[in-house]
Amino acid sequence: MGFNGQNGGPMFRMARALVVALAVLSSRGGAHAADARTDPVRAEQARRHDALVKDGFNLTDDFNFRAGGQEVVRVELVVPPSDAKHDVRIWAAARSGEVAVRFAGPDGKPLLEWSARSGKRSLLRRLPAGQYVLEIDTRRAEGASALLGVKGAVIGRCPTEAARLTEHHADPSKGFHWPYLLYVPGEVHWPHLLVAPNNTGFATEDAAFLRASGSCDVARSLGMIDRLGVPLLVPLFPRPAVAGEEENLYLHALTRASLTTKIPAFKRVDLQLIAMVEDARAVLAEAGARVTSRVLLTGFSASGSFVNRFALLHPGNALAVASGSPGGWPTVPVADAGGKALSWPVGIADVEALTGKAVDVRALTKVAWLFFLGDQDWNDAVPFRDSFSKSQQALVFRLFGTTPVSRWKKAERLYTVAGLNARFRLYPGVGHTTTREIDGDVEAFFVEAMKKMN
Repeated sequence: MGFNGQNGGPMFRMARALVVALAVLSSRGGAHAADARTDPVRAEQARRHDALVKDGFNLTDDFNFRAGGQEVVRVELVVPPSDAKHDVRIWAAARSGEVAVRFAGPDGKPLLEWSARSGKRSLLRRLPAGQYVLEIDTRRAEGASALLGVKGAVIGRCPTEAARLTEHHADPSKGFHWPYLLYVPGEVHWPHLLVAPNNTGFATEDAAFLRASGSCDVARSLGMIDRLGVPLLVPLFPRPAVAGEEENLYLHALTRASLTTKIPAFKRVDLQLIAMVEDARAVLAEAGARVTSRVLLTGFSASGSFVNRFALLHPGNALAVASGSPGGWPTVPVADAGGKALSWPVGIADVEALTGKAVDVRALTKVAWLFFLGDQDWNDAVPFRDSFSKSQQALVFRLFGTTPVSRWKKAERLYTVAGLNARFRLYPGVGHTTTREIDGDVEAFFVEAMKKMN
């Protein structure tokens, strides 16, 4: 795809594409851990969700309904033009009564449809480009859970309060080649900006799909930023498919290739993010809200890796970092372990050679770190070549373990040895997802960090 950083106007309005009533308890991709341990329906949902993640499904959404709160959930998905097949899996179960499910294509005709106490359907085919709608109707059910999984290029649209959301053009003269989204809550209580890097889940440079994906990153953070009273910045970085050694350049995870690429639009997205932050600070100052250059950073999965790695490279720009399930291995602030050099992104041994600037470990001690992982999370980027080299995989497996959970305590020890203020949380019964408990812990972590700073 061609690059056009100027797509999109300064303000856009997102269609109300995801309708979820207050009766629905839906954390994107995850059931509440305690419920999953005590409720067999939620336990089945969690098991199925983790199986999809292990099988490489790049979009997963869980939906949970209270008894007595029957409603209809409507989810809109956008599929870009592609000749590749999509794998769609839908599962739903009611605790009593029936749940009705309908998945329709761009022409409005159902591709999957059923009504039953419980059921599952799958679809393996090339999906024409356009908008797809999933409807989950629980009006004849007393409590229900459902799960959607899609493997392939797809974006889920999410609702945002359009009046508070602005899109800002790419401006190479200021140092950033891609747009960013800026959301400002009704009241700003703290002089800090929250940054939530985007993650599409598949390779794309298309501005419309980056924008739709970014809107979901905004929507997922709305409750927290409104309660905290901090503005939110979401960069719209691409995940390009580049031929040769940099094939599938994984900018969303700030991999090694993202530091070495010479392609101007993709080069050093970490520095591009700093430029976006400075631009957003100027925008906010004009509106009467002044924020510092030290930001809060939050991310999960690939974006969890991004915030972890960004803060290691730029500790002076980070106040607090909440990194969830960071690719199976959080990049550690040490140059060697077990007599072996730890090259980026395993460790920081060669950062100076890659960037021209060594990691300032002393400055890292002034950053607050929170790493979190579910003890049932099997999502692991280490074996994948777009994230780690074959030799790095072998090194991680040999020194630290073959699964994310088995490596967790060893990563924590290396952060402790380096003298960093880092907490490592392992949540029982949780897979590759966040929960209300995790979200609450992240929010409390940020409040604590800002109180200490201010």
